[in-house]
Amino acid sequence: MMSLYISISLLLFGVAALLYRYKQQNLKMHFLAKPEKVETINNAQALNIRSLHKLGWRQRIFHALAPGLSMLGDRALLKIALFMVSLFSIAVYVNNQYLGFNSLWLPIIATVFGCLWSWLWLVNKRRNEFEKTFPDALNIMMSAVTAGESIMQSISYVGRSMDNPVGQLFKKMGEHLKLGEPPEQVFNRAIEQYPYPAFIFFVVTIRANMARGGQLKSVLARLIRILVDSRTLEKKKESMTSEARMSAKIVAALPLIFMIIISYISPGNIEFVLHDPDGRYLLYYVIGSELFGLSIIAFLMRGVR
Repeated sequence: MMSLYISISLLLFGVAALLYRYKQQNLKMHFLAKPEKVETINNAQALNIRSLHKLGWRQRIFHALAPGLSMLGDRALLKIALFMVSLFSIAVYVNNQYLGFNSLWLPIIATVFGCLWSWLWLVNKRRNEFEKTFPDALNIMMSAVTAGESIMQSISYVGRSMDNPVGQLFKKMGEHLKLGEPPEQVFNRAIEQYPYPAFIFFVVTIRANMARGGQLKSVLARLIRILVDSRTLEKKKESMTSEARMSAKIVAALPLIFMIIISYISPGNIEFVLHDPDGRYLLYYVIGSELFGLSIIAFLMRGVR
């Protein structure tokens, strides 16, 4: 059984190595590939730019994982491989030491759910950081526009003024615009990196202003006010539901706490729940009810407006 665990760990390392190699090949092909002809798209199409490209299954996987990979920084795939192997090893240890299931499915399921939860956490963290810093970028850009700078110069000014992922995004956009790259291609690439409604609306506004002109300052001021109000409402919602969320976490942790206490007070009862075939049904009931209750609470919290 231990040799099987080691084989799966080596398999996870191999998958990560193949993904890393494929990523490096994609970077080389990105610089060697010929520039594609850029078609002008309307504002409605800008909301669904992914449909303009026919991607293979590997490109789709990397496109879906790109938000989480960007949060991990350099050697992201190596970090993911180490995390998966560590998570799998911990699940194997807990299974062999305490649960005693004669199956490999428990460590595999625990690893899959752990990776999924971690990826969702990284994606939510990336979006929260963007929503916090994007209004500051709009404020800087509006001050540059007020001072008489052009749109391209104001975008570059935001990139020079901010030292964070949003600032790096504006810096790249400004550099590509200065090199003469079509604005449609620059903005579409930016939307692929940050496909959030606020940024999409910003891009649509900038493109409309570049094409037809208009009062960009007033539009930016309204967008900033909307984003700030939305962030204020989000904080208000979090403060109003903080007590309920904390109560739910405490209630969910009670079965685990009592199991730890009973393991020291009365080990026989824990042995019955973990190892006896009839006691396993009680364990399955506790785990199932915990997951079902947490999912209901999460659904109710998401519905709070």
